[in-house]
Amino acid sequence: MSKVTVVTALRAESRAVLSALRQPRRVAHAERPTWRGTAGAHEITLVQAGVGPRAVREMVRLLPPTDVLVSIGFAGALTPGLVAGDVVLPAAIVWEDAAGVERYVVPVAPHAAVAAALAAEWGRVMAVGDLFSSPTVLAATSTKRVAAERHGAVAVEMEAAALAAHARAHGVAFLALRAILDAADLSLEGLPPNLEMSWAARARLLTMPAIWPLIATLRHGVAVARTALTRSARVALPALPAALPR
Repeated sequence: MSKVTVVTALRAESRAVLSALRQPRRVAHAERPTWRGTAGAHEITLVQAGVGPRAVREMVRLLPPTDVLVSIGFAGALTPGLVAGDVVLPAAIVWEDAAGVERYVVPVAPHAAVAAALAAEWGRVMAVGDLFSSPTVLAATSTKRVAAERHGAVAVEMEAAALAAHARAHGVAFLALRAILDAADLSLEGLPPNLEMSWAARARLLTMPAIWPLIATLRHGVAVARTALTRSARVALPALPAALPR
């Protein structure tokens, strides 16, 4: 069996992947929430790293040897026309910080195999283009538009570049699979940080009725995106080649 490590950030993303695995089981005493299961001919280790590049960089030091790293989770749309539940299978991950712009190209063989399987399942891979991996949340619609124009990216998230960098440094194959959570024209401004991780942040929502409609929209987006992730992971993970090139 090939060893595949899937990395998520949020509990909802982890649950989506778990629904796609055969016989998933929790790993006791792991430093991060970790599960093992199978998909096709592959042994899958699922690790919930947490949100953002720093969490991923801290987590990858703990990983056992693997044949491929897969980043699975939600993303925000950067281009018009993408809606909650649309699937993104990027050919490259773009990162930018003070040191400049870095582009991580996804290896052709795993990308092509998964793209063909998803096309057969969905009828098409719903978004074609690069994935922008940002060190911060892009909340304003104007910021999303600038990122799309600057990087030619169709969607944004925060963890894939750190994982792609680790894969490149260690000669491991890499793939990213994302489901759109929020549209490009949906502003996230005013949303408290750390909603997923902090009960205090969630409690503050009770005192912020102005953003209740946004919360309702995002809750719907999570439900739709989670279903899309499970459906896609059930197809994508078994479709990874048995011999995974680096």
